[in-house]
Amino acid sequence: MFQTIIILAYLPFVIFKDGGNTEATLSDVETAWPNDMWELRTELLGKSPHLSMEVLKAAADKTDVLPESIIFEIMAANPDELKKGELINYLEDKENPLPAYMIDILRQVSTGTTYKTVLHRQMAHYNRLKTRAAHDIVRSILNDEVMDYTELRNWLDNVGGVRADEQIISSYLEEGNYSDALALANLMPGLYGFEGDELTEHNYYTDMLNLQISLEQQGRNIFELESNEINNLVNIADNSGGTAGTQAKGILEFAYAYHYCDCIDADASGYKSSNGFNKNAFEIMYGAEVAVEPNPAKDWAAFNYTLPGSETEGVIKITDVSGKLVTTLTITGKKGQKVWDTRKIKQGVYFYILNVNGTTQSGKIVISK
Repeated sequence: MFQTIIILAYLPFVIFKDGGNTEATLSDVETAWPNDMWELRTELLGKSPHLSMEVLKAAADKTDVLPESIIFEIMAANPDELKKGELINYLEDKENPLPAYMIDILRQVSTGTTYKTVLHRQMAHYNRLKTRAAHDIVRSILNDEVMDYTELRNWLDNVGGVRADEQIISSYLEEGNYSDALALANLMPGLYGFEGDELTEHNYYTDMLNLQISLEQQGRNIFELESNEINNLVNIADNSGGTAGTQAKGILEFAYAYHYCDCIDADASGYKSSNGFNKNAFEIMYGAEVAVEPNPAKDWAAFNYTLPGSETEGVIKITDVSGKLVTTLTITGKKGQKVWDTRKIKQGVYFYILNVNGTTQSGKIVISK
């Protein structure tokens, strides 16, 4: 009886392993030609996560047919074999080893972590570094004897978020550029999807912005407010818990003898920062790297990319010779490879542009059928 149970438990593995026919699957891999790439990928992913070590090694060696990102995709889809360690060692030591960053991700996948989780962790790490460096540079710019507003806005944009955009608006006001200040303020609800209380808070902020611009244009100061303007400030001070409320309370306390108590909790240790200057803050955008292979291409083309600084997201836009957009490929991760399916693309010359937060790299690719 126990023997029967063991056999029954083993049957699913036998049935599903390599689609039930290891010899045929192995033959499909070993006899594949470059123009069979998409079909081979579909077959191997369809039989995952039940591919055998033998088939996975054969696929890993088929670098003339499968680009690195496809090999990586197939390996990641078979975590049980990765757990054995033998497969990762093979991928690392074979004649054309996978890049180190791919090996690192596969090691994490082998412990039960999903590829998506690994990417999210990496992106969060690089974003933290990017934001910290951007804050350091913003502080440095603000402490310069001569203010460079353009550079300040560029780095505030790198910090990102509602508060950074509000600081950008303030920089426009300091330059007397009211049109750009108002334009950005009006864009923010759409950019951040403000609804409900967030939208109400932003409307208070816009009211304060319009008041400031009116005073500047009319040559008045905060001591010369009209009664309806003071009443509006009181309403904002009483109802806003954000930037607008702080601004309204400040004006009312300073110029009109109002008093508001925004007391800090007794435990204010969290407000103290001990971070020193980050020496890596000046490692500013040396430019992205992108290359494509094969070129000329037939059924597919693989874009190998490295993003600049701590960037982890970008797009590759591909156009024809007339400048018409053919497709847009979204990329993620510090380094990687993105495969473009060119089976339905007409033969000819095409141009690609990698855009990462304003940094661009371009090149040319030929599609030959």
